[in-house]
Amino acid sequence: MPVLFTTQSAITAVDFFKAKLQFEQTPHGLKKLLDEKHPTLLVVDVRDAQAYEKEHIPGAVNIPLGELSGRLREIGKDKTVVTYCWNITCALATRAALELAHRGYKVQELMGGIDRWKIAGMPVDGDALHKL
Repeated sequence: MPVLFTTQSAITAVDFFKAKLQFEQTPHGLKKLLDEKHPTLLVVDVRDAQAYEKEHIPGAVNIPLGELSGRLREIGKDKTVVTYCWNITCALATRAALELAHRGYKVQELMGGIDRWKIAGMPVDGDALHKL
């Protein structure tokens, strides 16, 4: 059954969308930050090592979600961490961002993952490029 929009839900919607904008990064926004070489930015690919080797965002480090809790020492709390995975339907980056946020890290998620990054025409590094 459809839910009607009430005054209370309008306030909740404002809070939700403010938070959404604060904790998500667009491909173009991330590319700009990478181009500016922000020293406090860390991009983390939470997909498996094989996917990372095939293609990844230039400068990203690979910490698969299953290894994240054991590799936290590699991530400084002075960094803003941007997590990404496959695509908009993949929840790995969201889970990683949630775990990092619970542990006090500053974190954002790349909207749409590497899929949207590539669709936006952004560059990738990896073995797939050398096999063309």
